[in-house]
Formats: sequence, structure tokens, C-alpha cells
Amino acid sequence: MADFQRRRGKNKTAKKGDVNYTLSRKLSNLLRHRVHHNGLSDCLRPDGYVSLARVLALPQFSSVTEETIKEVVETNDKQRFNLTSEDVNNTPTLFIRANQGHTIHGIDEEKLLTRIEVTDGESSTAIHGTYLKAWNSILESGGLSKMNRQHIHLAAALPGERGVISGMRFSSELIVKVDLAAATRSGIPFYRSANDVILTPGASNGILPLKFILSVVDRASNETIYPKN
Repeated sequence: MADFQRRRGKNKTAKKGDVNYTLSRKLSNLLRHRVHHNGLSDCLRPDGYVSLARVLALPQFSSVTEETIKEVVETNDKQRFNLTSEDVNNTPTLFIRANQGHTIHGIDEEKLLTRIEVTDGESSTAIHGTYLKAWNSILESGGLSKMNRQHIHLAAALPGERGVISGMRFSSELIVKVDLAAATRSGIPFYRSANDVILTPGASNGILPLKFILSVVDRASNETIYPKN
């Protein structure tokens, strides 16, 4: 098996308005949300991969080449995709997937992601980014919600710190610090994606309870809005 990863520092990152940026968004929509709508259910694997040949056979990708897909995967700023080559009937065959962010059924998170293990006594935290307008809803629901996705998205640090490239939006107004260690010890699973996003389905109701939120800071004012002293 050969994986095609992004070659950091070697390729230009696609920007809004670029052809590759538009293609990246189309790929993301397909691989995260619309595999079944596009008749790819029969080739969807539990680890999220689908046949690249089948993707390129879809009408919306009819003018796209395999080489262009490779370029998009390698240059994507948040490393959203992965390509892998495997032998099928003695023929090298390419498969593609989104690394995280799925809403489709048929994916096994244990095969798509790597479970994060926390040892007894270990302190470990993660960061979730959100917006001021969402904070009251978070309080009312009792915590962070995965909403229509399969997971709540977090990062190991702020974007740009410690190599973090994904896991929260740069435009996030609130920084929510989560006690990953305590949540894990309570039985809530956490995973890491191939592009280093930290993910959790939350508790059985899809909520990561407020008791695991250590603090919430307004990025603009640097004011701690939760917990209130």
C-alpha cells in the first residue's frame, strides 16, 4: 500500500478562486457527505476510501484527471484527503477518502481514525473553536454537540501552533479548552485523524458535557467567559 500525502513546503496551497480550490470543495462534499447520493455505496470501505476511478467516472468530475486529483491531495492546506494505492487483481488501484468530517453512514471510526489513549494521572487537553452567537446554545444543550456530523472537532492547539493546520476555523471567536483526559477516563472516546484533527462523538446523546470544559476565552478581548468567577 502506498499513500500520497501532502508534500509540505514544496507545493503551492490552493486559494479561493483557484481551480484546485473549487475541485477540493467538490471532493470534500462528495467524500464527506454525498457518497451514497452519487451511487458509490457499493465501493465505500469502512475506512472511508472509495475507488478513485469511480469518482472520476461521475459527471461532475468528467474533466478531471488522476494527476489533478493527486495535486489537490498534496497541496490541500488542511490535508483533508488521502490517496492510497493497492493491488487489486494484480493491478495497482487508487482509492481516495476524506480524512474526517463525515456525515455519511457506512464508516467505521475505528478504521478511519486512531483512538487516543490517556494513561491514569495524565493531563491532556484539546481546543474547540466556536462563535459568540453559538455560546448560549452550547450552554442550553449542556455542552458541545456533534450536530449533524459524526464527531465534534477539536485541535491539539491553536491554528499555526505546534504544527496545527486543522481542527478549528481561523475565524473562531471563542476558544473552548476541553479536559480530554477526564472525558476519556469517563468513557467518552477520542480519536485522531490522519491530518491531526481530534474527534469525539461525545456521550451517548452526542454531547460533550460542560463539566469537561475547563475554560472558554473570547479571542478578541482575551476575557474568560466560562467559568464565571
